[in-house]
Amino acid sequence: MSNQQEPENLPFDNEHSLQTLVRTITFSQGEFSLILLRCNYAALRQRMVERLHQLSPIHISEIILLASVKTLYTNIREQIGDEQPPALMVFGLELVKDVETVLASANQVREEFKKNFPFPILLWVNDSVLQKFIRLATDLENWATIIEFENPTDDLVNLLQQKTDEIFADEVTPNPQMCRELETARKDLQNRGEVLEPALQASLKFVLGLNNYLHDQIDSALADYQQSLGFWQQSNYLERQGILFVNIALVYNRQAEKNQTENQRYWQDSKNYLQQAIEIFELAQRSDLVAKHITKLGEVLRHLQAWTELQSLVEKSLPLHQNYGTSLQLAKDYGFLAEVALEQSRWNEANQLAGQTLQILADIPNIKSDEFGLYRFILAK
Repeated sequence: MSNQQEPENLPFDNEHSLQTLVRTITFSQGEFSLILLRCNYAALRQRMVERLHQLSPIHISEIILLASVKTLYTNIREQIGDEQPPALMVFGLELVKDVETVLASANQVREEFKKNFPFPILLWVNDSVLQKFIRLATDLENWATIIEFENPTDDLVNLLQQKTDEIFADEVTPNPQMCRELETARKDLQNRGEVLEPALQASLKFVLGLNNYLHDQIDSALADYQQSLGFWQQSNYLERQGILFVNIALVYNRQAEKNQTENQRYWQDSKNYLQQAIEIFELAQRSDLVAKHITKLGEVLRHLQAWTELQSLVEKSLPLHQNYGTSLQLAKDYGFLAEVALEQSRWNEANQLAGQTLQILADIPNIKSDEFGLYRFILAK
């Protein structure tokens, strides 16, 4: 779904909220007022901002809060300097790391807002921030007008479909804000009595598992992945089965890293899932996905010290990466071969392959320096 929407197609309630907002800004000229703009979706917020600038006869300045800010009042003063804008719109509060401290301190200096900001301040908040605002900045919130913006049902369904498809395709990496939006959309639809299609529910389970994995909630991630996998196996969607196998393998990798005494068992589990993923991608005739994920299997075989299997794997991965891969993947292929040669006491070959690996790495711009360490160690040995 496109994020572009013509003004005349905006839902009536949002258009009414914008008209109310314009009147509030106009009536508040020359005096402080606080307007909390409740919106849970970044794309909707952007559309509302563009439409507001079209509607408002009053110029509205904009500032963005950095995630590291400690106080709201001081940050606004620093950003506007000596300017006294007719109105000021503030973005980014939902991304502030220590938002509780920021809100509590804002409440303590609420009189300073009134004394030094003789203009309306429009503060964008989502539900989470608004709840904290009410709890931690009660006095300041009592001065505020709250204006709400909502996405229509079709837009919420399209948002869920679009974002989960992009995440499955690895076109975007979900961040906490995106995951929060998707969960909010799911709850909003549930509250409206909407029942999601099973495929969309399975997609959301995958994203929830990915979010849990990124937050190191390993058991929850594994449970979510398995639920999602069950649906895609029933529907025989090969690519998504393979992607789930890869992500389940990454969970076992993490468990191996966290449990040194039992790590061989977890590495073996990871190997099994990655092998299934490669087989599935091959069955789906997705050589690009095989090339993308086969290096992960090589790294697991390294941990298992399965040198003969690693040698065989690289014989498959090397031509794939020459056709579909990156320079870094090629470098890792030669690096695997160097390790195998080293373990099998083929010293000259190990030396040549490690040198070849380092040469490829040296030509990759902005490569991290730690990528070189293992291959220099091989040369040293």
